[in-house]
Amino acid sequence: MQATSDAHPHRPVTHLPVEERTPDGKTRISCAAPRCTAWVPWPCQSRREAQFWYGRHITQPLTHHL
Repeated sequence: MQATSDAHPHRPVTHLPVEERTPDGKTRISCAAPRCTAWVPWPCQSRREAQFWYGRHITQPLTHHL
């Protein structure tokens, strides 16, 4: 039986929200944290929707699904 080891120890991720408005009035809240650079959200109709998806990114980051 082989022993398995985690090459990347679990470190807390510090998220850095960046809110921006698109020319057509939509809101996008992305994350500028180094470990979240692959996550680029779609522009949302409202700030509330953008906050929902940003919160979802924090609770279940993309790496969680891989």
